[in-house]
Amino acid sequence: MRTLSPFLVLVVFALASSESVFAQTQEYMRAMRDELQRSLRELRLPSLEKPYYIQYLLSDNDAYTVKASFGSLTESRQSRDKRATVSLRVGSLQFDNTNFFDPALGFFGSSDDEERFKSRSLPNELDYTTLRRELWLATDAAYKQSAELFAKKQAALKNRVRLDTLPDFTTLAPATLADTVAIPSFDAPAFEKLAMELSAIFKEFPAIALSSVAIEYVPHRDYFINTEGREYVRTELLCGIEITAISQAKDGMPLAQVYSTYSKTPQGLPTRDSLVKATRVIAERLAAAVSAPLLPAYSGPVLFEDQAAAEIFLQAFAPNCATQRAPVTERGISDSPQNAAFQNKIGARVLPEFMSIQALPKLANAGATQLIGAYLIDDDGVPAETLQLVRNGYLKALMSSRAPTRRVKLSNGHNRGGAAMFSTMEISATKERTLPKNKLRERMMQLCKDRELPYGIIVRKILNPNILMTTLYNITEGDFPFARTPGQMSALEVYKVFPNGKEELVRGCDVAGMTAQTFKDILALGDRKFAYNCYALPVTPSFYSGGAQFLASSVIIPSLLFEDVEIRPIEDDFTKPPILPHPFFTKK
Repeated sequence: MRTLSPFLVLVVFALASSESVFAQTQEYMRAMRDELQRSLRELRLPSLEKPYYIQYLLSDNDAYTVKASFGSLTESRQSRDKRATVSLRVGSLQFDNTNFFDPALGFFGSSDDEERFKSRSLPNELDYTTLRRELWLATDAAYKQSAELFAKKQAALKNRVRLDTLPDFTTLAPATLADTVAIPSFDAPAFEKLAMELSAIFKEFPAIALSSVAIEYVPHRDYFINTEGREYVRTELLCGIEITAISQAKDGMPLAQVYSTYSKTPQGLPTRDSLVKATRVIAERLAAAVSAPLLPAYSGPVLFEDQAAAEIFLQAFAPNCATQRAPVTERGISDSPQNAAFQNKIGARVLPEFMSIQALPKLANAGATQLIGAYLIDDDGVPAETLQLVRNGYLKALMSSRAPTRRVKLSNGHNRGGAAMFSTMEISATKERTLPKNKLRERMMQLCKDRELPYGIIVRKILNPNILMTTLYNITEGDFPFARTPGQMSALEVYKVFPNGKEELVRGCDVAGMTAQTFKDILALGDRKFAYNCYALPVTPSFYSGGAQFLASSVIIPSLLFEDVEIRPIEDDFTKPPILPHPFFTKK
């Protein structure tokens, strides 16, 4: 088995912060080192395997949340907490307790009488002794569960001949790394004022029943150490504004419009004037959608512009560009992971030959946009690598973690949130297949004419899963129609385009049947790229990986013209609209 050189030691540890922060970092790392070595040396139960690998991750979080609705402040708080996560492997590199899915643990976690070892809450006043105590308890619980899973995995495979003989893990050389910056301040009163001002705009639109403006700033510092001698300290910054408005058509159909913008720092957010304009635009479009006609079932050319192009790429194509390992289950067989279309396709054509894709995890900015997917060190402590994923339509590489797969044996620094995951990607095309906006439309309308279709379709906004599962569900108490089948996506802004250039807004649409293979039918791309930030679903579901439910991601992408896409009307049953009008707009 090939491993990285044991002599590779990257020493870039230089905290450009205050002496107190440096002293605190030294104390945390010393406590983690001492408890790690004690556990590796002494932790063992009779008749059970001892740990061969342990890692500690300490996260120091300082979050700000501001929310407003219809001009009133509904929430403003700062929450400070520290959390520790212990990962422990029993067995050997070749065969250990990982890559095994136990449904009981996957869905229900540990029992109530066990100590927590994933995202374990720690005292805010944390010193050397207290941290060692917390790590001691968490490591003990992690070892007992890992030993139990190792025994279950052995039992599940005892009477089976394994075709998957790949090792469960790969080794890394010792290294000390850092990616730290000073944490910018957050002016809470100014953002409270901004949230109230933006949310008050919805009071001008009687059709809007519910609305929310949420502003979050989530900076945190991570401290990492493992038994291989790999350590890092990393600062992560993320700031975002999510604006949501809900209405209901006369036939009861719930309608929504959203606007989201994210950056690394509060200073990277759009200006107040830009945010006011964006809020007013979604309010006007939602009000127009209330009386817009329904779209009949459509199959034909579709142009996805800006945000919609980014979302269909991130939801349908990008997840296939990361390595996945099929987990063994209690039945002793491997369950096929989702989004695994490219696992054995390196060298095969996955896009039109005029298209290419790069993974750019270290790219910090695209023009004036701060890219929230940017990072230098992944969760394993591996430096992030720039990759040519697709060149001229052919798949050249996959983003990987330390879990080897048949085609990719080593990590290239893309472990995020528990498994391999995309971060920042850029799509490009040859010059002859990139067209100005008006030429893209003309190309689409010519295709419609050839197929005797009376109109084409432009999609400008697709619902992001994070906003659906958090903001929209909270506002509507779960009563919002959403795309339920693989390859189906909720479209929030769709237009019919007629041969004379007229656009007509329609409502109640889902994009259907979008898969990685659909992207082979792209005919042309726009000549202007759109930098888009969002929270994306992880490639490996969190109930498998034990990691994050959503991850900061970015894509730099032009508009995409597809030859044939299916747009379906929503055919759910809806609750009837309220009998009385919204009280905000009732004349006194």
